Amino acid sequence: MKKSDAAKFLDISEKTLERLVKNGEISSKLAKGKTRDVVIFDDEELKAYKEKRKSAKYRPAYDSPAQNSVSLIATKEHNQDRQVQALSFAPMITGLESLAEAQKMLSLQNKPMLNLGESAFVSGLAVTFLERAVKEGKLKTFAGLRGSKVIRRTDLEKFISEL
Repeated sequence: MKKSDAAKFLDISEKTLERLVKNGEISSKLAKGKTRDVVIFDDEELKAYKEKRKSAKYRPAYDSPAQNSVSLIATKEHNQDRQVQALSFAPMITGLESLAEAQKMLSLQNKPMLNLGESAFVSGLAVTFLERAVKEGKLKTFAGLRGSKVIRRTDLEKFISEL
């Protein structure tokens, strides 16, 4: 069977089939073609591999829930347990997000020139609102690196006070 036919038979891409051959999971042979050598696969071996793939059992990454809360869920009861576990991580995630925001604020605190995204973050205004203000000439920008637009902090503070 040719490579394209073998990939279709296994319902995988040709790249995946090449990777399986490279890893030694499937063997291939070279046969003489009309103009060049062609990669050929054994039909029986492909059928056996397909059956093996069908019968593969999925295993959790960790054997016990005590090691890690991530596990493979097969029933509704386990799905409910998983939702409860996900909820228990919510405060930690929220805390990490607020910490990341605080670090971003600290890094922007003494920065005299801000790009539009940073200006939006510092001011609490939408980027599109700031872009419109720039377009209307209410907020002055300067050329930044690689063609970006930067806003002086003092100009941003003045713009906010005039709102």
